[in-house]
Amino acid sequence: MTIKDIANLANVSTAAVSRYMNGGSLSKEKKDAIRRVIEETGYRPSLTARGMRTGTMNQIGIIVPRVHSHSVSQILEGITDVIKLTDYMPILGCTNDVEQEEVNYAQLMAKNHVAGIILMGTVITPVKKDKFQNLDIPLVVTGQDFKGFPCVYHDDYHAIEELTTRVISRGRKHLCYIGVTERDLQAGLARRKGFESATEGRRDIHTVYRMADFDQQSGYDTMKQVLQKHPKIDGVICATGNAANGALQALYEADRVVGEDISIAAVEDSWMNQVTKPQLSTVHFYYRQCGQDAAKMLLEQIEHPEEVMVAKQICLDYSIMDRGSI
Repeated sequence: MTIKDIANLANVSTAAVSRYMNGGSLSKEKKDAIRRVIEETGYRPSLTARGMRTGTMNQIGIIVPRVHSHSVSQILEGITDVIKLTDYMPILGCTNDVEQEEVNYAQLMAKNHVAGIILMGTVITPVKKDKFQNLDIPLVVTGQDFKGFPCVYHDDYHAIEELTTRVISRGRKHLCYIGVTERDLQAGLARRKGFESATEGRRDIHTVYRMADFDQQSGYDTMKQVLQKHPKIDGVICATGNAANGALQALYEADRVVGEDISIAAVEDSWMNQVTKPQLSTVHFYYRQCGQDAAKMLLEQIEHPEEVMVAKQICLDYSIMDRGSI
């Protein structure tokens, strides 16, 4: 089955079929006729032939920092929700939290003619910005407010601010904030500032700051150290769910009664938060929607390259899942 065969069956020109395949403008009547023939025959265009014609392959590159992450898996599901409805195929690259690998993967994907890239951003630097701007293919960033690039991110600042306020409302006076690297402007810096906003000017509130990595073991080790040096701690806010799960283990070992003599809450609402006793109170970010919005944004740029588009930036809302741990 060729484009010519499709054109004959749909009673249109081969040029009309070609425009349909490439997202060009056509009358509704012709689109419906071509679509009907394609559905009836099961026709699939040759990706290689299209790649030779357009200079790109029907592939979308996705770059992630790690795969063992609730947020990453949810964003990936959102991306594939959208991509699977198209003729594009996702290509995954995992950096394993090595910053330079983001640039390396992006350049390699561009060299291999992917149509566009979705980057789950971590640490954004001026050097990275220059490299990404020189790719000459569409790129959308998730998880970071990356100025000058289309991006989809979350309201980290207000999410932590509200979560901390809820912990304080339980009468907690000695708070510990377990954050992550502030080179990550959203998960690190914005969340820490949200915590500070909730506690600022409160002379009755005593705060302790600690930094952890993005894994459970680091949360456990950090919480143990805090309990040894600051035994009066009665409220814990964690920047990540993994850190909170590790901190919970340390609290159990210290015979602290979570939800009674100490509160703990975190960002990232995964299934693990609902099997702890008591269940962990969390910020729920709409990661799947983040992936869907990013994929739609990228496809829009790919399919309409002739249009000059302002770098669209979407900040998604959040929900507080107030469970027993506060």
